[in-house]
Amino acid sequence: MKKELLDKVRISKFLASYNIGSRREIEKMIKDTRISLNGTKITSPVHFVNKNDSIKLDGKLIIFKKFVQIYKFYKPVDCICSKNKQDDRKIVYEILPKKFKNFIFAGRLDVNSDGLLIITNTGEIARNLELPNNKFTRKYIVRVYGHCDEHKIEEISKGKKIDGIQYRPFQYKLFNKDKKNFWIEMILTEGKNREIRELMRSINLHVNKLTRLEFGPFKLGNLKPGEIRLAEQKEIKLYESYLGKI
Repeated sequence: MKKELLDKVRISKFLASYNIGSRREIEKMIKDTRISLNGTKITSPVHFVNKNDSIKLDGKLIIFKKFVQIYKFYKPVDCICSKNKQDDRKIVYEILPKKFKNFIFAGRLDVNSDGLLIITNTGEIARNLELPNNKFTRKYIVRVYGHCDEHKIEEISKGKKIDGIQYRPFQYKLFNKDKKNFWIEMILTEGKNREIRELMRSINLHVNKLTRLEFGPFKLGNLKPGEIRLAEQKEIKLYESYLGKI
């Protein structure tokens, strides 16, 4: 392939990535001579382009602003947050539909945890959500086994250093605290690796279920394990509004 084509893709695929239409719809537009490339109407989809090319639809120049997509995905347990296969266990990209293979996720969850992951085609969104200084909250519901010592939970909720790692303060609510298996709703502003499990372990509690319910303005809602859904417009507007205040 010629050097100038290395960073170019087939025109139907390129326009579809900017939400101009499906590949099939774009190919029909080309057949109907509705699309011109660098001043010339084209009749074949066998053209390779990038955003530096001048492409017009019905005589109007297409401005190539990336169409931002944000989805909510319910990661199931026994599923690894990784791009690369590590062992026999599935990675998230084996569960997600194929069209998400080039998307990225924000809000890594360990293999034994489930709940909300944000799936997006924009790296900036993932970085903004994960950057600790932005303080996007994460809400979890956690089932733990052991004696519920409210004093100890209150103490670690103020922030604690464990094995040289400093964990930030968190908010919490207790449910069924008189039982051996009880529940804690936790709201964190940081997502260190295995943070909740390490905090609970430090006071002799064992986490046997951990589900993320919210990440910033995005809520798990009624999604079921393995399902993916577009984020709601009100959630996206809240996200944008918050960034505008930082």
